[in-house]
Amino acid sequence: MMFFLSIIEDPEDRYKMEQIYTLYAKGLYSLALGILHDDNDAEDAVQTALLNACKHVNKLSDPEDPNTKWYIMQATRNASINLYNLKRKRWKKEMPLEKAIISAETPPEYTGETELAKVIAKLPPRDRDILMLNVVQQYKYTEIAGILGMSKEATKKAGQRAKEKLMKAMRGESYHDG
Repeated sequence: MMFFLSIIEDPEDRYKMEQIYTLYAKGLYSLALGILHDDNDAEDAVQTALLNACKHVNKLSDPEDPNTKWYIMQATRNASINLYNLKRKRWKKEMPLEKAIISAETPPEYTGETELAKVIAKLPPRDRDILMLNVVQQYKYTEIAGILGMSKEATKKAGQRAKEKLMKAMRGESYHDG
């Protein structure tokens, strides 16, 4: 955090950035972790988002303003998606077909992951995002709509459908994305 603050010259902007960090750091990390599924990558994505926010902190209003929250959440989501795509491209390029076949034979089973987490990981990305924000982070649908750039009604309906898909998947039933 100190590194970020050292690049901001104005004391008011520095204080504003401290407030943003204090208010949103935990939620930003959870959002990034929900997308990336890796602690270190989630931390990198949050740092990238905060660094970008430092560059534009003078344009941000009050740290508790919903627009500021939306901006920093969107920046974290974008940084997470960019990192995910970058790692996926790099993995595909670096892993030859022979290694992929060998490693696909008997992957080690991760015993720390719950059955629920496995099912959620198989849901479409938007469904995972909505469930993570609503159930885990306790965001209201109006807030989620702002973060995801959707209408409140569409977000609420998508949340209901995501919960239905999750319930079907937990019962071993198939669901269809339509």
